[in-house]
This record gives sequence, structure tokens and C-alpha cells, in this order.
Amino acid sequence: MSAVDPRLAELVWYGTAKLRRRAHVLVGQAQCPTRGVPYSGTGGNVHQLCRDVGCLGIMHEVYARAIQRLGDRREAMSPIKDRLGYARTIVSSQVADYERDGRVRRGLPAKPTRNDGIAARINGALDERAADDRERHWLRMLFRMMRGYACRDDRRSAVWPVDVWAGEKSTVDGVLRVVGATTTRAELSADIHLVLVTAEQVAGRRWVDDFIRHPLLTFAVPLTEDHQRELAAPTVDPADVVAVAALRTRFRSLMQEGASAQEALDRSADEVLGHRAECDVCEVLDDLLAPEGDQDQPIP
Repeated sequence: MSAVDPRLAELVWYGTAKLRRRAHVLVGQAQCPTRGVPYSGTGGNVHQLCRDVGCLGIMHEVYARAIQRLGDRREAMSPIKDRLGYARTIVSSQVADYERDGRVRRGLPAKPTRNDGIAARINGALDERAADDRERHWLRMLFRMMRGYACRDDRRSAVWPVDVWAGEKSTVDGVLRVVGATTTRAELSADIHLVLVTAEQVAGRRWVDDFIRHPLLTFAVPLTEDHQRELAAPTVDPADVVAVAALRTRFRSLMQEGASAQEALDRSADEVLGHRAECDVCEVLDDLLAPEGDQDQPIP
């Protein structure tokens, strides 16, 4: 790849983290071994395993899609004021499109949770079986979650997550349920059965098999040793990561031009984030001057 936009490369790299990690998990690797961002201008390196399993290929594909969309936008409209924010939106949409294309290639519905067409008819039938508004809301919600869960790309089990959904039901109807209790699981299993039976009566067994049962039983990613640790890990917004990197780069540049530390912080924050810094430079100076991490192998 030539003339790569470093900021866009960072957005794509972090925005495709789940997709890339999934490629590693499918071949028995717990996580992506490349520690930095390829093509970001920081002397980064790509681990050979990322090339072998398609991790880097995913980045290339989404980057190419994003570049195409950004090019189309530039030709059709006036210059974009917030390019970083717009690029973030484009990357997110292209990641979603990439995932949809992948589902279609594997024989899954592109948009499993849409509520029009046959799904709308099933929702109507569920409404008729509900005793009140809260139950109607819950059954519609459960039907949507079942379709989404069955077609999730990173799902690691072919069993309905009734303990998680028990908590979701309690938020809807306000009834306290003991998560993991036999009675709670039996209640949620009965709700799931009602949804399946209703869907089959409205749409037929073939539709239910194609959209729910077959995806649930067929497409599951094996568990990894780091699964529980990953579940507890906080989610990092990729745009925040890119913004911080851009802020750090601009801060150093201004310092090299002779600006004071506080002035460099104020100007870089205003240029990158769109507002002045809300802290004194002494509070964040170490972070702003922190060196970038090293990687393992050179980018081709």
C-alpha cells in the first residue's frame, strides 16, 4: 500500500480490532500479536501471524473501502469540517458492511435484527400473545435478541444466554429474578419457546431454521483461555485512541517549534479536539511525551 493516511490507518486498525482478533481466534490464537498500528508513521511493524491469518488483510480491505467512500464524498460535497469525526463514521459503516458481507458469504442473513417484513408479522403475533404492554415489549425485545445472538460473529456458545436475558427481562418488567436459579432459567426458556413457536406459526419452520436455529447451532467461535479476562476488560473507543495520538504528535511538533508546554497543549487540544485543554500541562506532560511502543517485524 502506498501513500497511506496515518490517521485513517489508526482509525481502521482500532475500528477492526474485533474482526482481526476473531481471525486469530479461529486458528487458535488468543489475540492479535501486533502491538502497534501499521502504516501510522511511528515505525510500526506487523507480526507475521497477522499476515498469515488474514488480520492485516482485514485492515487493508476496510481501509480500501473507507478511502473509496471518502473519495466519493470529496467529489460530491464541499470540504468536510470535521474530517476525523467523519472518517470515524465512515470506518464504522465500512466495518459493519464488511461484517454483513461476511454473514452473507456464510449463508446468514445480512441484517438479522431488522423488524420489517416477516419479522414485523411475527412481532404482531407476539403482541397478541402478551398479557400487557410490558410483556409485549419484552417479547419483541427477546425475538430481536434471539436473532442477533444466533448470527453474532463472535458468539462462543450454541446455548441461549438465559442468565443474561433474565437481567434484561427484569429491567423491562421490574420483577426481581435470581440469576442462575432453576425457576428463572425455566421462565426464560419458556419465553424463548413461545417466541420460536409463534415465529414458526407465522413464518413456517423453514424460516425459523434459516434465521434462528441453523445459525445458532452452526456458527460458534471456540472459547479461549483469555475469554473471561476479555469480558472484564474495558472497551476503548478507537476514535479516542486516534485523537490522543494526534494530540501527542501535534504537541511535540509545537514544542519543537519553540512553543511553551502550556501553549503547545492549548493549541494542540484546540486543533485536534476542537476546544481548549481543561487541565494544566503539568498534569499530563508525562503522557504527552511518552514514547510510542515498539513492534515485532517491519511492514512490507
